[in-house]
Amino acid sequence: MAKIHITLVGGQAAPVYNGIKATKPDKVIYIFSEDSKNVLDTLLTVIDLPYEAKLFDPVKPEIIKAECLALAEKYKVDEVTVNISSGTKAWAYFFSVIFDAYPNAATVYIDQNNVLWNYRDMSSYEDFEFDMHMHFKLYRNELKHYTHFSEYTIEDKKAVQELENLRRFEFNEFKQLLSTLDRKQANKLKNQPYDTFKTANGSFVEWTKETNSSSVHIRLVKKNGKKLEKNICSPHAVHLAFNSGWFEYKVASILAQWEKTNEICLNCRFPSKKNIDKNEVDIIVNTGTKILFVECKTQIYNNTDVDKFSSVIKTYGGSGSKGLFVTQEKMDETALNKCKDQHIITFSLADVGPYISVEKALALVLDHEIYNINT
Repeated sequence: MAKIHITLVGGQAAPVYNGIKATKPDKVIYIFSEDSKNVLDTLLTVIDLPYEAKLFDPVKPEIIKAECLALAEKYKVDEVTVNISSGTKAWAYFFSVIFDAYPNAATVYIDQNNVLWNYRDMSSYEDFEFDMHMHFKLYRNELKHYTHFSEYTIEDKKAVQELENLRRFEFNEFKQLLSTLDRKQANKLKNQPYDTFKTANGSFVEWTKETNSSSVHIRLVKKNGKKLEKNICSPHAVHLAFNSGWFEYKVASILAQWEKTNEICLNCRFPSKKNIDKNEVDIIVNTGTKILFVECKTQIYNNTDVDKFSSVIKTYGGSGSKGLFVTQEKMDETALNKCKDQHIITFSLADVGPYISVEKALALVLDHEIYNINT
């Protein structure tokens, strides 16, 4: 008796892949349509098992029923699982009804939390490894450009503390030099190994990028003439200093304390896609069952940032991924409502009270939201 896994292939590749990994079959039967042929092709590049691929009409009931009955008869002496997580609703109906009449078969479903439900005996199974990088590959969104949280050093951590002290000393000059770069400055920062930016008030930042280290020399001048000057050296000093990279690291450090965090990637960049005007994500967390996308801003100044972030989650993560928007300052009602409409979790460091740690406060929010099923 062979273990046969029949899986319906629709627009979502991940539940098909995870169903195969969970059931460990001897052979896979892929049910696909012309519209899902590209998903099947992707699956065949990452799954090395004996298989048959059967082209099905997506909606015509008499054709689907006849071909489904033929498969049930063909494998009636084998141990069969039928994964209805993907594919058309017509397929799901006929495969469920027909195979339910065969005692050797079980209909299974993978939910957005990657729990496999067996509708034959009403059992569930979730003890298989969730591979975040494989998930991205299945959606043809391979994550190749990122910085792993483990790459940050003690020197980087000290750099963040120095940068926060500088920001507190003179917020406006810090923001002008390091946070609100114009296009010309952003281009210099991206392409030149060193340069200097200055303000009319006499503040400046000098930065140097080297292979294994970088340095940032910052002098801030208050309107009353008082000055604070620091020379910051660490492997990621330049990235931490500019565009609120220090805040992204701070949020990643908080997330690293959450018990469901398996892996943290920062400065993530996906291949660009048509009609998507953003392909970068501040932080991506592997929670062990799904992916958490994290956007970090000291404050939301433009509510279109929420729309862009929502598009990134859906485009690069699939329907089961979650989004978290973290701010340093309090979010206004408009931003909060925008995130709620887009089903994005929100968290503000300014809202954390004196009797709870920020790590515990964020963990409570995430534990409450992370397993909720997306629309």
